[in-house]
Amino acid sequence: MPTYKVSTTTMEDLSKLSSLEVGLPTALLAYAKQQVSLSSETKAVLDKWSNKSSSLTKRSATPKTPKKVRVVDAPMVDGLEKYERPNGDFYYSRQWSGMPDVEVLRLGRKLGHYALLYGSPGCGKTALVEASFGDELYTILGSGDTELSDFIGGYVQTPSGDFEWVDGALVKSAEQGKVLLIDEIGLIDPKVLSALYGLMDGRKEITITQNPERGTVKAKDGFYVVGATNPNAPGVRLSEALLSRCLLQVEMTTDWELAKKLGVPRLAITASQNLAKKQLSGETSWSPQFRELLAFREIEKSYGTDWAIANLLACSPEMDRPIVADVFTRVFGKDCRPAKI
Repeated sequence: MPTYKVSTTTMEDLSKLSSLEVGLPTALLAYAKQQVSLSSETKAVLDKWSNKSSSLTKRSATPKTPKKVRVVDAPMVDGLEKYERPNGDFYYSRQWSGMPDVEVLRLGRKLGHYALLYGSPGCGKTALVEASFGDELYTILGSGDTELSDFIGGYVQTPSGDFEWVDGALVKSAEQGKVLLIDEIGLIDPKVLSALYGLMDGRKEITITQNPERGTVKAKDGFYVVGATNPNAPGVRLSEALLSRCLLQVEMTTDWELAKKLGVPRLAITASQNLAKKQLSGETSWSPQFRELLAFREIEKSYGTDWAIANLLACSPEMDRPIVADVFTRVFGKDCRPAKI
């Protein structure tokens, strides 16, 4: 502590400080109290300013208020863990054989147990993977046109007219030790997917024959592959070679109870459950899933129930609309038709 010399005159002048808005240095006050004989009046002044100084010190140590961040309206659901996705939305975990599904995938990544998720579009497959790995994720959206270059990479032309090599999502995720989500993996030609096998088995490497300069890329710790597919979509093919490498496999369905807890209207859930039964029996190829139900909830808030029903029916496949409209008409007790202008 610095040493201050405090004269009797200085102490007498302290009374003048009572009208100021700032306090004396705490060190000076402490020294004055210990070393100088003071009148009761001066002591009172010192005590007053000592308290103010202490208060100011505490306030100055308080962290600044953080900048405002985007807050997403996510209802609280008792007993369920909530995970934020990269887009700011929230995913509520579900039980996978007694374990939270997010934690199953995270553990699978640590153990090198690759995963395959299958289920209807909109049931939460992509949301689960995004909630599990956040910014540690590369994604390929599969189709019949997905090529080897989408995984490995290829030469692209630069503005100057030259060509340079650009790595694909598989090579990036392996080299950086990140996660690769292959969405709609069942629509990709199995011959293309064979590029994955060297990285998913004991070798943990891939040789880029298309670019000898890249040579062989070895997967770093953290590299992980998750496949997601709708097994009922036309053209889906899943090879035994791929399935044998995915040690974790699960069917994902729409959680009706969670939909209720998140505020989806009860009658909309009932109609969707009825359609799901018809889908299982082959009477229809479509039923609303979690994504459509959350959209129904938000649209109803803005446009009303009738508008939300008409919009949902318009989103259904044309061949299934008569059955979908009939189910909603029976459940809601009024004529329901798809939106049309």
